[in-house]
Amino acid sequence: MAKSTFLQLCQKTRRECGISGTGPAAVTSQTGVLEKVVNWVADADVEIQGRWTDWNFLHVSIWSHNTIAGTATVAAPSDLGVWDRESFYLDYSTADHKQLTVIDYKVWRRDLRQGVKTNQQPDSVIILPDQSLRLESPPDDVYALTADYWKRPAKMTANSDTSPIPEEYERIIVARAKIAYAEDQGAPEVLMSAQIEFDDLLDKLESKYLPNQQGRRQADPGMMVVRSE
Repeated sequence: MAKSTFLQLCQKTRRECGISGTGPAAVTSQTGVLEKVVNWVADADVEIQGRWTDWNFLHVSIWSHNTIAGTATVAAPSDLGVWDRESFYLDYSTADHKQLTVIDYKVWRRDLRQGVKTNQQPDSVIILPDQSLRLESPPDDVYALTADYWKRPAKMTANSDTSPIPEEYERIIVARAKIAYAEDQGAPEVLMSAQIEFDDLLDKLESKYLPNQQGRRQADPGMMVVRSE
């Protein structure tokens, strides 16, 4: 079973909200309540992605950049959300690989930014306020700089776009969009059922796709109690 597209999620939301008619036929050029449906679905997806910066489904491994001798600054990837601060390496796939220490920006600015720099193999990296990187010291050669990161939330805009939220839990987008519909239209029965579904799916999504949460939804046989009749 393939992931639902943006358009399919919008159509499913319209049906489940009980909105009369058909469609939407596309996610662009809509008016009235169908335009709202498109916006509710898109906003629901981004909201869920943005609840945590370290969703496993937003994790990228491995970003790579070849350093330039004498150039200490490195641009961030265009879809960067948050760097994995423990993942910076030089030449990680070689026998001479080296892990780089992350220095706090304010500490670097106070203690290390000043003065003349000598090009040599870097041993640390600074994450600048704009999320670009600064190598300390400036590299004296070409090195393969690698790191992991989490992507920032991305909004669906085209009919065929899909959400990074895993297929098994993509119904959470519909549930959240139905909450927005119910609040806008004053439909308490839709709101109640959609809120229950959303809360359940969010708990399941967090337990599976956040670090160190895997046990939240697993039954523990050691805790089962057999009751006599």
